[in-house]
Amino acid sequence: MKLYKDMESFFSIRGTKYKGVFFILGLNIQNENFLVGIKRENDIVQIGSFTEGLKQNEKQSLIQAIMSNQKKMKENTVFVKPGICIELSFQSINNDQLINPYFKSFQLELTWEQCTWDRLVLDNAFVQYEVKITHPDKIIWEKPFISKERFVAYLIQISPFILPFLEKRILTTIRYPHGIPGESFYQKNCPDYAPSFIRTKEKDGINYIVCNDLSTLLWLGNQLAIEYHVPFQTIETDRPLEIVFDLDPPNSSSFSQAIKAAKEMKKIFDNFDIISYPKLSGSKGLQIHIPINRGSLSYDDTRIFTSFIANYLVEKFPNDFTIERMKKNRGGRLYIDYIQHAEGKTIICPYSTRGKEQATVAAPLYWEEVNEKLKVEKYNVPFVLDRLSNKNCPMSDFFAQENTSLLNIISTLKKKITG
Repeated sequence: MKLYKDMESFFSIRGTKYKGVFFILGLNIQNENFLVGIKRENDIVQIGSFTEGLKQNEKQSLIQAIMSNQKKMKENTVFVKPGICIELSFQSINNDQLINPYFKSFQLELTWEQCTWDRLVLDNAFVQYEVKITHPDKIIWEKPFISKERFVAYLIQISPFILPFLEKRILTTIRYPHGIPGESFYQKNCPDYAPSFIRTKEKDGINYIVCNDLSTLLWLGNQLAIEYHVPFQTIETDRPLEIVFDLDPPNSSSFSQAIKAAKEMKKIFDNFDIISYPKLSGSKGLQIHIPINRGSLSYDDTRIFTSFIANYLVEKFPNDFTIERMKKNRGGRLYIDYIQHAEGKTIICPYSTRGKEQATVAAPLYWEEVNEKLKVEKYNVPFVLDRLSNKNCPMSDFFAQENTSLLNIISTLKKKITG
C-alpha cells in the first residue's frame, strides 16, 4: 500500500529528528542492512533498512535472532516474521522509505502489531504539550475498524485539507464519547477544562472554539469530536465566504435524486460562468459549494440567488425536487435546501468525519465523479486517505476563486424583483 504522500512533507522539516517504533523484517547478509517494517491498517509495509546506531554486541544478537528464526532466504536477504520491535530515529520519509535511520533501542515490551503507521504519525505531530491522546485503543468504528489512535491520525493527515475550511470560523462539533453508534451531543461552548492555547470567540452568549491549528484539532479529536460544522463566514465579517446548496434526498436509497439535482445545477452554473465544487455530505446527500469574492455579497444578496436556482429547478422538475420544508409534505422528492445558507446556520466541513456506522466522510468530489456510480459509503476514512495519495484535493483551489459573475447575476435578479 502506498504511504500517504502528503505525510512525506510532514516528515521532512529541515533540522528535525523524527522517531518511531518499527519491527525487523530481515537482514541483507552482504552489507548487514536490517530491513524494517511498519503496520498500516492490515498490511505489513517495508519502510526501509538501517545499519547505524547498533553496538557490536547488539548487532550480533540481532543477527543471531534473525538467522535462528528465518522464514525464507532470497538472494542475499534473510526474511523473518515480524516480532522484534525497535525504535529508530530518522531524518525524513521519501518514496515510502526512511531517510538516514539510526538505531535507538530495542522495544521488547511492544508487540509488532503496535508498530503502526498511525502511531508513527501521532508520535511525530508537533503540537502543544497539553495535547495528550488518551485511550488510543478505544474502538470508534467497528467496520471499518477504526480505533481512537487511527481516528486522530486521520485528523493529522487530513489537517492540510480541513484546516483552511475551519480557520477563523466558530465551530460546532458533535461528540460521540462512547464511539459509533452511541450517544452523542452537540458542543458549542468551549468547556472550562480546555487548555489555554484553545482560541475562542463569543457570539450570542456562546463561547465558541475557533480551530485554526493542528493542536486544537487534535485536542478536539481526543475529546471524540467526530463531526465539525462551520458557518459560512469567518469571525472577522458578517458576510459569507461561500454559497452552499444542500441536496437532501428523502432517504439513502434515493441518492440518485441528489446526483440528478447536482448535474442540473452544474449546467446552470456553467452557463453563468460560476465555478462550483460538489461534496458528499457524508450522510445521504450532496452539497454544492460556490466560493464568493470576500465581502462582496451579503446574506440577503445570496438568498436572491439561492432562491432563484432552487425555484427554477423545482419548476422544471416538479416531480423530482421540492423546497417544501416539512418532510411529510415532500412526497418522496429531493429537498433543495437553500434556506440553510444564512447567518447563524452551519454546514458540515469538508473532510469532516460523520457519526455514521460506515465511518463516512464529507468528501469533496470532482464534477466528473458525480454520476450514477457514485456511492456515499465508499468514501470512508481509509478510502479518503488512500484517494489523496493518488490525486489532489478537488477543492485545492477553492479560496483562489472569486466568481465575480455572481455580482452581475444578483444585480439583474434584484432589478427583476423590484420591477
